[in-house]
Amino acid sequence: MRYVNLDQLKLPDGWQARANAAIENDPGKINDYSDVWRTLKQPLMELSHDKCYYCEIIQERSDGAVDHFRPKSKYPWSAFSPSNYRFACTFCNSIRIDKESSKTGGKGDNFPLLDDAKRATCCEEEVNEGPILLDPCKPDEPGLIDFDETGKPIPTYSEQMHAGRYKRANESIRLYHLDHADLVDKRKTLALSIKRKIDAADRLFPHTESGNVDIDISFSDHVRSLANSISESAELSAFARKIMAGHRDVLWVENLLRSA
Repeated sequence: MRYVNLDQLKLPDGWQARANAAIENDPGKINDYSDVWRTLKQPLMELSHDKCYYCEIIQERSDGAVDHFRPKSKYPWSAFSPSNYRFACTFCNSIRIDKESSKTGGKGDNFPLLDDAKRATCCEEEVNEGPILLDPCKPDEPGLIDFDETGKPIPTYSEQMHAGRYKRANESIRLYHLDHADLVDKRKTLALSIKRKIDAADRLFPHTESGNVDIDISFSDHVRSLANSISESAELSAFARKIMAGHRDVLWVENLLRSA
């Protein structure tokens, strides 16, 4: 998960008027106006470089969808609010069973709160809620999920010291299906690739001041590839940065993390 700035979302001409017209109709007919939020799918994708907001996998050919962060079945007043929209892949958004682990995951209509007694009954009351699910559109929340080197997602904070943050991360991992076997394997493969590139570049680094142009070019190519892996547009970039941070004792890696 990586922060996505919804303030940069560009609404198509006439979109707000269509949304306002839908709002004025029967709340029980929300799904009759699904084309209203579906027209924002492409603008939402552009904000994340075509990546699912939750798992950071690029959606090139899959049927990603506009997810209502607060489910429209429980929060009908926010059904046509762009601030409630997230671009999500099927694995994160739909409830399904991981065939390899037999674990059930996927957000569906789930929206657990730290205190369900404070669940909003109107738009104005949403500010009083304490959502458990982490929101990729809040800059302080994606970092509550960390990873180990095998690609497995884990809470950043310990349960003993930060029970609330731990619970939110743990439930988000489960409900967004961030521990799906295929996704964990993708991360593991990326981690191995990053380590190989760091090792290869580090073998060249001591010789980069020898005047050998070929060595300089080869070193730069490795570093450029690593920089690309942690760029905002790269798939699994948050995980890639985590793996590289584990090698920040290497001088040039630390410099790269500061500048890329």
